[in-house]
Amino acid sequence: MSTRNQNERTRQTGTAGRRTEERQHRSAKPGRRVHSANRRRKRRQAGKWKLAAILILAFFMTLLFARRSSELSYQEQTEEDLEMDAIFAVEFLGQGWSAWMPDNYAVYRTSTYPVAFKASIQRQTEGMTGTIQYQVNVSGYGWTDTVENGEVARVDGVSAPLEGIRAWVNGDLAEYYDVYTRVMVEGEWTGWAVNGKDAGEPGSGKHIEGIRIAIVKKGNTPAPITEKEIDDEEAWKASGVNPALPMVALTFDDGPGIYEDRILDALQSAGARATFFMVGEEVVKYPDAVRRMAEQGCELGNHTWGHENLSELSDDGIRETIRKTNEAVFQASGSQVTVVRPPYGSTRNNTLPVLGSMGYPAILWSLDTEDWKHKKDPNATVQAVLTQVKDGDIILMHSIHEASATAAETIIPELVSRGFQLVTVSEMAQAKGAALEPGKRYGNFK
Repeated sequence: MSTRNQNERTRQTGTAGRRTEERQHRSAKPGRRVHSANRRRKRRQAGKWKLAAILILAFFMTLLFARRSSELSYQEQTEEDLEMDAIFAVEFLGQGWSAWMPDNYAVYRTSTYPVAFKASIQRQTEGMTGTIQYQVNVSGYGWTDTVENGEVARVDGVSAPLEGIRAWVNGDLAEYYDVYTRVMVEGEWTGWAVNGKDAGEPGSGKHIEGIRIAIVKKGNTPAPITEKEIDDEEAWKASGVNPALPMVALTFDDGPGIYEDRILDALQSAGARATFFMVGEEVVKYPDAVRRMAEQGCELGNHTWGHENLSELSDDGIRETIRKTNEAVFQASGSQVTVVRPPYGSTRNNTLPVLGSMGYPAILWSLDTEDWKHKKDPNATVQAVLTQVKDGDIILMHSIHEASATAAETIIPELVSRGFQLVTVSEMAQAKGAALEPGKRYGNFK
């Protein structure tokens, strides 16, 4: 074979080989493209997982910072003058419950002794969890179970005196507040006991005569009592009425009757008192009810002998109906009438001058429940009080209607839970600095 032919053959063979390689190369490209797409898809999926992880981390970091921010908010609040404080009340043997005492005030009686105790918190710091909790040590029975926020600490069914008390706060409050407690024993105040430590001498046989409680921010101590506060205490310690706290006077007309015991039970349970303006004809029918009113510290009022309109009577007629009723009240209870409410609220003509000559003011009202209209709907009476009541109100109800007694059983504890002291008309007048002058009309003490 010639050299030319050999070269041509080699060229053709090489060309064919290159074509074969090209065909093989082209046939391999789809596989490589699939592999590349898979890698891109995996990269996209990895990117999505990475983004999800970042978002989850950001979410938990947000929660963490929110919690930290909340904690800092509490801390900032405690650096300001927070108004949260304690209120408390004491039940004394034979005298019932005191009024709710404000933070760092005292309630004490030397003529008797306490048998029960309760406490609550006013203006709790917003966002903070927690309650005030407490126990009492009852002579011969030891420490009671722990109760909280207005529940009564006592041993039911016994009249043994208290020998000690413990009080503290829990929840978030425990991190920012301390509870200080001290008691009076044998006429002397003990030192402060803090956050659940024993105040008093449990097991010694020495009973408590008085209690004082204060809630303060961590690191502080209760403020000393000023001379003015001491004077205030002297003015109201016997009655348990505190002029620094809101109060109302519940009054019940036209009794006594068959529902008085229900009203008196509700008052007794709440440590409250009321004024009863009684009709003489009914007093002689229900003397036991009148006696119980006096025993519970309620005020005995005169509402005439037969519910007469005093404005239509002569001078002698006014004197006679008042005198007869006074006599009946005294015979039933051994206590004197202190106030008069003219029937229908009528003080026209000679009514005020004659009452004044007898030494009596005329007590009217500022909140009329109109319960006599709601004899089948006690809730209407409840709403009439709870939607309108204000500090210093004299509230008019009637004890002769069953629906009114039912309403009173709701109204009394609810007003107490709202921080109102339920006091007699004369107690409220004294606490508000108003002298009850004979011959004058009084509808409220605002």
